[in-house]
Amino acid sequence: MKPGTNLLLMVLLFLASSCNQNSRKQLSGEELTDLPLEYAKSFEIQNGRNFKKLKIYGIGSDSTNYETFKLVPSTDKVAPQQGVIPVPCKRIICLSSTQLTYFFELDNIKNIVAINSSRHLSHKGMNEKIDAGLVKRVGKEGHFNIELIASLNPDVIFVSPFKSGGYDALKSLGFNLVPMAAYEEETPLGRAEWIKMIAAFTDQEELADSIFNGVAQRYLALKEMAAKVEKLPTVFSGKMRSGTWYVPGGDSFYAHYFRDAGAEYVFTDDKKAAYPLDFESVYSTAAQCDYWRILLPDPIDYNKASMIAEDVRYGDFKAFRENRIFACNIRKKPYYEQNAMKPDVILADYIHFLHPELLPDYQPEFYELLK
Repeated sequence: MKPGTNLLLMVLLFLASSCNQNSRKQLSGEELTDLPLEYAKSFEIQNGRNFKKLKIYGIGSDSTNYETFKLVPSTDKVAPQQGVIPVPCKRIICLSSTQLTYFFELDNIKNIVAINSSRHLSHKGMNEKIDAGLVKRVGKEGHFNIELIASLNPDVIFVSPFKSGGYDALKSLGFNLVPMAAYEEETPLGRAEWIKMIAAFTDQEELADSIFNGVAQRYLALKEMAAKVEKLPTVFSGKMRSGTWYVPGGDSFYAHYFRDAGAEYVFTDDKKAAYPLDFESVYSTAAQCDYWRILLPDPIDYNKASMIAEDVRYGDFKAFRENRIFACNIRKKPYYEQNAMKPDVILADYIHFLHPELLPDYQPEFYELLK
């Protein structure tokens, strides 16, 4: 055989082998296309021919630490097994109220059969289902009613990766536990984009895209408006809790919010999470700040007098003296069950206080001046 003929034969064999491999790959449904994500970093979805592959990264978005789930059509009658979930799911358990916001936004709570607790829950439809016994309360981390959960036979249980206790017992029963790591996202829009992950379980991807695009457009328009201001007011956040002041890091989720609202956050480190400081350390940095933002889990009538009763030193802050404390009291407002899908609303709230001239007719939804 001539050398040229031998080379041609090798090439043909290689091409035939490649075609066969590609055919097998396509037939097995392993050709995957990525779902486009603009802001979320802690999950990925890939679409196969007749399934979806979901990858959720561990805390810290460590690419070497993730969980993978295969979502298959429920019409395929696949037997229940770890890592394989028929969709749309018909029996869903949410073990954190923050997960519910995505279902509320999709207007789809019909298949939720249990939640961890209804304390402070304000959603009318969900409360009606709880009162009617259609949605069960299964307890909190470490105190789950395992027997009740088992009797509900859920298709999927959404859990918080930031909490622990009781998960091993649930997993040992063969249930699929899907971590909701939206609160690992570093930007407000990254957190909101997790609606696309939930939609993969409810077959509402098109609606999720539409909702998210609307939120993102409104958020970016507000951000652009605030970026044009000439003077950036200074802002700080939080207050003492059990002798410690937890300060959002300079590159944290809340720091992004403040900068997008046209403010200068006074803690300029590169930390992404909140960290503890004593009163003196906070005061030395924030005493002359223009504004003070607080998220309150306190009685509904909490006010400036309540602050002074807690610690008379609060009165020494400039923002306190000049009545520039804007606060959201989670006892009055459904912050935790809505905030993930309302970054545009929260940004508008911030801008209303930080730059009142930009949104003169706006009525804040979550925050209000502390009286």
